[in-house]
Amino acid sequence: MVGRIILYIAASVDGFIADEDGGVEWLEEFDDGASDGYEAFFADVDCLVVGSNTYEQIRSFGEWPYEDRPAYVLTRRDLPRATDAVEFYDGNVTDLSAELDQQYDRIWLVGGARLARSFLRANQIDDLRLSIVPILLGDGISLFDGSGDRRRLHHLETETRESGIVELRYEVSPH
Repeated sequence: MVGRIILYIAASVDGFIADEDGGVEWLEEFDDGASDGYEAFFADVDCLVVGSNTYEQIRSFGEWPYEDRPAYVLTRRDLPRATDAVEFYDGNVTDLSAELDQQYDRIWLVGGARLARSFLRANQIDDLRLSIVPILLGDGISLFDGSGDRRRLHHLETETRESGIVELRYEVSPH
């Protein structure tokens, strides 16, 4: 089995995935059917990989939304476990990717930005699904910080939602 690691994430038109305080409340006004694409995507996800800050933010929303799907949280901190399906990992992303590729078909990188950048730098992202949200935040947490290598993307599909959200789907070429 060779898994596919997919970064599926939303960003503002100016490239931010969260506001300057790490908040994503601005996404709520665009929840008009964008969830249809998410639900179809999530139905095929076998496993999740989550950065520690994103994990804590998700936990703060209340009930763990990812059911019993295995979730690996990259952290060096001692965090409470949301469910028995959550595992904490403090090794390197290449080793984790190799391990997950052997166990799962579709692996979702939930976020955040540091997680996405580390997987991209390690050449461990196969697909990028980027939902561009029609808002300019002006400041916040940038998805890509410009410190990585140039990477060619192969366009797979573009879908525009009624809300103006544009979902771009790419295959990420190794460098």
